[in-house]
Amino acid sequence: MTYHGIFVDDQDDVYAEQLSTQGRLEIEFLAVQEPTALARAIRDKQPMLVALDYRLDEAPAGLAADQTFKGSALAQHLRDASIEAPEADFALVLVSAEAKIRTLFRPDQTAHDLFDRVYVKEDINSQRLTIRKELLSLCTAYDHLRQKNGQYDLAELMAAEPEDRPAIDIQALTLRLADAKAPHIVVKLILSQLIDRPGPLIDLDDVCAHLGVSRDSGGKVTEVLGQHRADYRGLFGDAWPRWWGHRVEAFAQEVFATRATGLPASERTRLLTERFGRGFEPAVSPWSGSTDELVAMACASCHRGTEMRHSVAAFEAYLPRFAKRRRICWDCVQTDRYQQGSPALVIDEIDASLADEVRVRRRPSEQPREA
Repeated sequence: MTYHGIFVDDQDDVYAEQLSTQGRLEIEFLAVQEPTALARAIRDKQPMLVALDYRLDEAPAGLAADQTFKGSALAQHLRDASIEAPEADFALVLVSAEAKIRTLFRPDQTAHDLFDRVYVKEDINSQRLTIRKELLSLCTAYDHLRQKNGQYDLAELMAAEPEDRPAIDIQALTLRLADAKAPHIVVKLILSQLIDRPGPLIDLDDVCAHLGVSRDSGGKVTEVLGQHRADYRGLFGDAWPRWWGHRVEAFAQEVFATRATGLPASERTRLLTERFGRGFEPAVSPWSGSTDELVAMACASCHRGTEMRHSVAAFEAYLPRFAKRRRICWDCVQTDRYQQGSPALVIDEIDASLADEVRVRRRPSEQPREA
């Protein structure tokens, strides 16, 4: 099936082709016009995806100065209409040449609720295949949700088996899903609450950290966990690979015969290699440089495996009770790397004093040796 998409920009139509996937997603360029008329023209084309440039007010041919608008204003028109006609709802993504756009449209900001994803044009050029895959995944999801007629079952959407259901039988999710008036509300819920943060589902960085191996061992980990049915195969799993956290823990318990994070990374790697063959390398602590640390989770900044004792809590204003709080390794704290993301991470105030100490602390490799 070939999906139809639309890209709206006030001056540059090249990204319509760059975002398209031949035979799967064909994106048409539309020039800017008065917002109500433009919103109507978009709906009349019945797309499965709409990409909007953020700065639609830079070269608005034919519009008076008091008629110009930004992509978010048009998005509001489109989302309002989708509530009235959910059977024609579509994916909506924001595109911008400004790298700071991700900070302006953080997930905890109201405006971000309008968009399923935000992309920087530079990334579209450098990560084209990945972004095309994500756009196709969004189209597939909306196509599936349109056919549900407002009846959304989380277990079905996540392809959950009976053993998975306790992990997602969460009132905060099920009640919001029951009240969802259109597919885009379901998409926002699954992406923001389950795909974008560790909880019932975890990404490969956290999987590797839990198993005590380096991210370079990700290919081998993916192969082995696929054989043990730990991979997530529900909505968005095709473009955002995830693994069931409880299945990974059960796998680790079987291999290590104890709690995984109670063993040094080197020992976990030895046991994995003993059972599944070569291809596993131990995780190296970003702080101590040792493979004998109790690596437990991926750093939210550099994504390397880190340990609880050499990390601080990241501040998250709207952390669901079922989600896992992300942490920042001491290496990223001391080098200020955690501040370089977009949006930048913030250290939770409960660990602020510890972070101050870490910034001036000598690393183990810098400690003077005893005579």
